[in-house]
Amino acid sequence: MNEHLKKYQSHFSEIEGWASDKLFEIINFLDMVEINKSGGVMEIGVHHGKFFILLNQMNLSAHASYAIDLFDQQNLNIDESGKGSLTSFTDNLLKYDLHKGNNVKIISGDSTDPKLNLVDTIGKGAIRFVSIDGGHTVEHTINDLKIAAELINNQGVVILDDILNHHWLGVIEGAISYLNTSPTLIPFAIGHNKLFLAKVSYYNYYFEALARSSLATKKVHFLKHHLVAL
Repeated sequence: MNEHLKKYQSHFSEIEGWASDKLFEIINFLDMVEINKSGGVMEIGVHHGKFFILLNQMNLSAHASYAIDLFDQQNLNIDESGKGSLTSFTDNLLKYDLHKGNNVKIISGDSTDPKLNLVDTIGKGAIRFVSIDGGHTVEHTINDLKIAAELINNQGVVILDDILNHHWLGVIEGAISYLNTSPTLIPFAIGHNKLFLAKVSYYNYYFEALARSSLATKKVHFLKHHLVAL
C-alpha cells in the first residue's frame, strides 16, 4: 500500500460518509495490477469526499479528477440518498487529499442533466476509476452506468455503491436493468456494499486476478456473470 494511502487511512474515520476500511485493500490491489495505469478518477455523488479522496490517492501523476454532486441544489435530491456539502468537501481535500484538490475539477449538478455535458467535458476514456454514488433511483443508476461506460478507459474499473442496500433498492433494480441490455461494462466482483465492473474485454483479467488473491472469499453468480465475493 502506498504511503499516501496509508496516511489517509489513519484519517478515514474523520470524514462523514459510509465506506468500509476494507476498501483500502481492494483499491490498493486494483491499483497494483499491471494494467490501468493512466487517467484520473471520477465520482458521481461525492458527499464529503470520503471515498473520492481514497481514489485520488491513487492518482500519483495528478491527472485531472472530477467530483460531481448536487451539493447545494438539494431540491434535486429526489430520493434523499445523501446530502453533499461543497464546503465540507473542499475542506477535506485541503486536509487529506494527496494533491490538496489542485487536480480536482468540481461539477455541481444532477448527472442526468444534459446541460452538464459530462462526456464531452471530461472526455471519453479519460478516467481509470469511476465511483457511482449519486442518485439512488433506477433512472439515475442506469444513467450513471451509461456515462461511466463512456468515460472509463478500456482497462478501467467502475464501482457502483449501495448495490445491496435494502434502503435504496433503485440501485440494484437499475443495475439489473442496465446489465440486461448487453452492455460493455461487466461486473467482476462484489463486496462491502459495492459492485465492481470492467469493460467486457478486461472482465476476465480482473475476475481471475481477484479470484487468486487473498481478498476473495468465494465465487458467486449474478445474472449471467461470475463474480468474486470480497
